[in-house]
Amino acid sequence: MNQLQTDNLIALSLLLDEEIYVFNDSPKNNVTPISGENRNEMLAVPEKPTAAPSIAVPKVEPEIIPQPTKNDGFDYLGENNKYILIVVNNADEKFLSKADLAFLVKIMGAKKWTLEDVAIVNMAKYTDLNFEDLKAFFACNKIVTFGFNPAVLNIVGAVANQKSVYKNVAILGTWDLAKLQNDVAKKTVFWNQLKEF
Repeated sequence: MNQLQTDNLIALSLLLDEEIYVFNDSPKNNVTPISGENRNEMLAVPEKPTAAPSIAVPKVEPEIIPQPTKNDGFDYLGENNKYILIVVNNADEKFLSKADLAFLVKIMGAKKWTLEDVAIVNMAKYTDLNFEDLKAFFACNKIVTFGFNPAVLNIVGAVANQKSVYKNVAILGTWDLAKLQNDVAKKTVFWNQLKEF
């Protein structure tokens, strides 16, 4: 295939709709020839603007105000699209073992939740996890805890395996996922609460 070439100015003006400048660092000449087939055309190089006079501005150091140490981020699994927070307690895993995660996905599927709907946080990875920080970061409207009492998160009035509400957030705490998976009676108790959650 041959390359298309033209020196027709009308055709070129239709193909190239932006201005083209060629800059030459030499201060002697304000015009630089264009290289290529049409060597007779020349483009004007715009004059360099003169620099504004420099004004000395005194350097002001910002005042540093000490802030309380705060957990400003959490490592979590999921996307939190429905603002449902699941808190687990597993010191041996980043989040959950494969078996526990597979079981949790089945539970979520029964509620028509997916991993995209929730955020899963492993409290074993944080020393001072509390309700206020979790609520501020995740903007959650529901919290489900597996394997520990929600009171550990400074949630007042939560009872195991019974839905409660704390500061407009629905709370449900239950056994860890391994115990639920292996015990039909515990699974039934939890499911009866989760159905209405």
